[in-house]
Amino acid sequence: MLLFFVSGIYTIKYFSREQSLFNASSAGIKKIGFTFFIFLVIPLIISLVYSSVTMMCSLKDGFLFYLVITVPSVILGGSTGLLVFTLFKKFRILLFIVITILILIIPLLEFYYNPQVFFFNPVFGFFPGTIYDEGIKVTSKLILYRLLNLVFFGSIILLILKSIKKNYRKIFIAIYTIVIAALFLYISPVFGFSTTNTSLQKELNVNFETAHFSIYFSADIPNNLAKEIALEHEYDFVQLRKFFRIHPRGKITSYVFVSNEQKGKYFGSMNADVAKPWLKQIYISADSYDQTLRHELAHVFTARFGAGIFKVADGLNPAMIEGAAVAAAPFYGDNTIHYMAKLAYQNGYKIKIEHLFAGLNFFGSVSSLSYIYAGSFSKFLINCYGVKKFEELYSNLNFKKVYNEPVENITHAYYNFIDSLQIDENINKANYYFGRQTIFQKVCPRYVGEKLETGRDYFIEKDYVNAEKIFREILQKTNNYSSLIGLSSTLLEMNDTSGAAEIIKTHINQFVNTAYFYNLEFRLADLEVLNSNFIFADSLYTKLSAERPNRLLSNISDLRLRLSKDTLLLKQYVAGTDIQKFEILKKFNSVKIVYSSIPVLVELSRNLGQNYNKFIVGFNNEFRVEDYTSSYAMFKLSKYMMDNLDFSHANKIAKLSMNYNSDKNFNEILQANFEKANWFYYNADRILDNIK
Repeated sequence: MLLFFVSGIYTIKYFSREQSLFNASSAGIKKIGFTFFIFLVIPLIISLVYSSVTMMCSLKDGFLFYLVITVPSVILGGSTGLLVFTLFKKFRILLFIVITILILIIPLLEFYYNPQVFFFNPVFGFFPGTIYDEGIKVTSKLILYRLLNLVFFGSIILLILKSIKKNYRKIFIAIYTIVIAALFLYISPVFGFSTTNTSLQKELNVNFETAHFSIYFSADIPNNLAKEIALEHEYDFVQLRKFFRIHPRGKITSYVFVSNEQKGKYFGSMNADVAKPWLKQIYISADSYDQTLRHELAHVFTARFGAGIFKVADGLNPAMIEGAAVAAAPFYGDNTIHYMAKLAYQNGYKIKIEHLFAGLNFFGSVSSLSYIYAGSFSKFLINCYGVKKFEELYSNLNFKKVYNEPVENITHAYYNFIDSLQIDENINKANYYFGRQTIFQKVCPRYVGEKLETGRDYFIEKDYVNAEKIFREILQKTNNYSSLIGLSSTLLEMNDTSGAAEIIKTHINQFVNTAYFYNLEFRLADLEVLNSNFIFADSLYTKLSAERPNRLLSNISDLRLRLSKDTLLLKQYVAGTDIQKFEILKKFNSVKIVYSSIPVLVELSRNLGQNYNKFIVGFNNEFRVEDYTSSYAMFKLSKYMMDNLDFSHANKIAKLSMNYNSDKNFNEILQANFEKANWFYYNADRILDNIK
């Protein structure tokens, strides 16, 4: 952006000194070229020197971005300056600044009126959307865009030069520039440079109309799943209306992508679901809707009391924006939001609330911590002072004015509330959820993200030699969990189980006190089973079962321990494909139900696309809930039943899951699940019958 601006100003200044394009000698043109060369060399030298004394992420990839993004910026900036010099006699610098600002406003208009969050722009080249998508690479689309930029701006230069000889009128040059630019903007959706509602609805061409929503699905989403997602929309609408005591006027538009990849291509945010409150639109993936739908819908609800043109929190405050949504969808990883805040607080993962709600500090901490504290504090405010007061604060972020007391007093009361909550001490669970880095703390995140994608592609194509090379290259630069898992998986596919285990052993201690440590422990245990080191594997499973970092890891560790009574069976299971694992577990349950296996069976059945009715018939024994394991199993089974529109059984199983009185945190999760199953049981048929 700086080079675009500087090049344009310099061009205008130079020709202004020469008084006219006619008077610009060949020596003068060479001088411009040399100056532009200096403009380009300076950032290149800075980058190379900085990289040589810190860490070279990738000279090749960096230079490719330099060629595609940086180099054209100088040419395009100079062309714009030349155009301004040609068309105007006065206020040229001011007019150049105005035109540059107008070009930069185009993405803002696209963001405001279109679904997209990615942008192509002549000034800065490309912006991918949210910062959470680490992998950015020079694609054929970006190269095409920059080539078209160069062709368009180059044609302007040629037209200006011809005008010197043929005495074209300035109005002709102006009309040509405006018409071609407008035409390009109009057809940009065809090339994928922008996404309009019309173009997105052509891609997501299955439309469900419900009482409160217009939902557009990818045709690749199974019909039953689309129905379940539509029901979830209506259920969450009811819950949010109760919570906020207000609801949006008119229908909400929801776009449901079949995968993150499809969402990244047409919307721009691959790894994060998003809402645009001012448009009353949400954008989610089918494989994560159950975790994000209510949160994104909450953003649309808050538009009713939001401020500014974007209908969000006063001052675009991210902690207020996300805090309101988290408070309205107060569950995180099968835990309540207050439980998670207490877990973080008592284990040293602390954030000052006053700091969190100031400016952009929300992005300065690990995202899970920022979301959890913002949501817990917002829920505390709503419970203590009422939702109407909170809505007032949302639109006017002044604690003293809204609550008649300074923010310090309110945050002190919040910390007292968190202190009063009674939960089990579990540093392992705290490390699992909060032991992560922000993107700003990671080494070469963009380079690593792009390389990881390349390595995965090689792995999928069974090109294990190149996959191993890529993953090892990443590990030489940074301790990256995904590359470590990728390398271990590659070695395993190459039948080097000892090497696959050894690489984990070599690097695992670098991940102590992080979320990844426990996943690596489990991975290592499985590899040691394949190496027939059953005693060591058993010790790791036992350790994970005792550490209980999260419900899923604890459950599958418990299952491995049950299977380990027959080491041959355990080895067959760990080495088996998904379908082989499924058959082993079905047989394992034929005599007596093994409750720790049910959540795994559910997930395998879902992944394999198993026939639901055959799956249910396979359980001939009556379910009983007598402990946490059986309660958790019924909780997972009831959710699977809802996914398959079996609301009668889902209602019964959800109620059964509550027979064991667990801790307050899990009891709240079970209660919420039962209320949902019960609502579906009484309302689903009516809603499905009325879907158009």
